[in-house]
Amino acid sequence: MASEANTSPLLEVRDLHTHFVTRSGTARAVDGVSFTLNRGQTLGIVGESGSGKSVTCMSIVRLLPKTASRIAGGQVLFKGRDLLTLSEDEIRAIRGAEISVVTQDPMTSLNPVYTIGNQMEEPLRYHQHVRSGNQLHERVVGALRQVGIPVPERRVRDYPHQLSGGQRQRVVTAMAIECHPSLLIADEPTTALDVTVQLQILRVLKEVQQNLDLGMILVTHDLSVVARICDDVAVMYAGRIVEHAPITEIFDRPRHPYTQALMLAVPKLNASRERLNTIPGQPPDVRRLGSGCPFVPRCPKATERCREEYPPTTTVGESHTVACWEATS
Repeated sequence: MASEANTSPLLEVRDLHTHFVTRSGTARAVDGVSFTLNRGQTLGIVGESGSGKSVTCMSIVRLLPKTASRIAGGQVLFKGRDLLTLSEDEIRAIRGAEISVVTQDPMTSLNPVYTIGNQMEEPLRYHQHVRSGNQLHERVVGALRQVGIPVPERRVRDYPHQLSGGQRQRVVTAMAIECHPSLLIADEPTTALDVTVQLQILRVLKEVQQNLDLGMILVTHDLSVVARICDDVAVMYAGRIVEHAPITEIFDRPRHPYTQALMLAVPKLNASRERLNTIPGQPPDVRRLGSGCPFVPRCPKATERCREEYPPTTTVGESHTVACWEATS
């Protein structure tokens, strides 16, 4: 039985649907997403803004606003338990303890009127029932040291505004790992950081994952970030995964026209001075998706069949799947 548990996926998302109800219609923000994640593996989810990346991750931990959103179908199996069927108390016990989230803007997740140490002690009190002041201090300092915060003994007394953007990002990362979770969701963790700090944060995330043997989901629109630390990549468009493959496969042999367009849009350092490649048009309105492929208006390879019928997800290589009539013909 133990060997079976070790070989089963840490996380398995099956046909997840998340809708937002608006006055002008129902937005199918996540429209049938499926993937698996093993312990020690990093999955990168990439796509333009509005493709459903963050909504997928927030659906997993059920952190979407209840007044406007609803999970319309699917399963989210974490260690064999369907998170979508748990009570509020049960999912609250898992969030922060077994599944942690690193948000893209640490200033919105850190309270400006409390010190760093005070905020980092709260998860330890709630999830691990640590009550001793000395033990809390040691755990917080240790977590800050693990993510590379200099002089952590002094930083625990600082307020968020006294730290740089990179240091605040390290703090929210430390807060996410201090309870030793099994799954870490990093939602655009390098947004608004300069290139040098981005590299440092990515190195911290990778080291933390390796040290704790975490499963990690990295949400980003930056393919250079994916190339540095991910094992697999899922490309999302209009709420669906249109291509999923190992990192080397997706960069060497992208099959979906949208993935190919994303690759071409990446600036190249050795390129001559010429205009950057762009993807024409805009992402579709997910309140008004038709029966065909939503990428059709922007796709140079679109056919009449693409306009009429959405393609099935097809295996085109080892662990490489794509949803495109042209790629599988």
